[in-house]
Amino acid sequence: MTPRERLFIYAALLVVVVTASCASISPRVEPPQVTLEAVRILRIAESKADISMRLRLANPNDFALSVESIAFEITLDRRPAAGGRSTHVDILPAHGEANIDVSGRVDIGAIATALMTLGARLPVDYTVNGSATLTGGTILQFSRKGQIPVVRFDRPMVQRPQ
Repeated sequence: MTPRERLFIYAALLVVVVTASCASISPRVEPPQVTLEAVRILRIAESKADISMRLRLANPNDFALSVESIAFEITLDRRPAAGGRSTHVDILPAHGEANIDVSGRVDIGAIATALMTLGARLPVDYTVNGSATLTGGTILQFSRKGQIPVVRFDRPMVQRPQ
């Protein structure tokens, strides 16, 4: 084999290796950014509070995310407030957003401090931790800390006897 033929074979192999490695590189998938948008106290009875919360999911990726479910744990004022798993999430378009509503039943102590701050008009600290499971099984972990203004806390609805 001549040096020229050898050089041609090495160049061809290099092209094959580079092409194969480029084809296997996929874009890094960033998890959705999850924000607690609103907390609604539905009912307070027997030292328990039924609450509803709205989560906003934002897709930071240049491509749509097909989210199968969201598993989450939420704290309000560093106290567990709710946890669970969503059953349905719409496809998140590239750089798009979606809202999901979740609910929980918590000990009134978990929101007592938050209720006390309503009069002071102070924001309430929250954390949202969890994971998004994509169609196909990929799991993306997320975590967010923030504050929710008390104006986003809705007052309890009074239950009337029927």
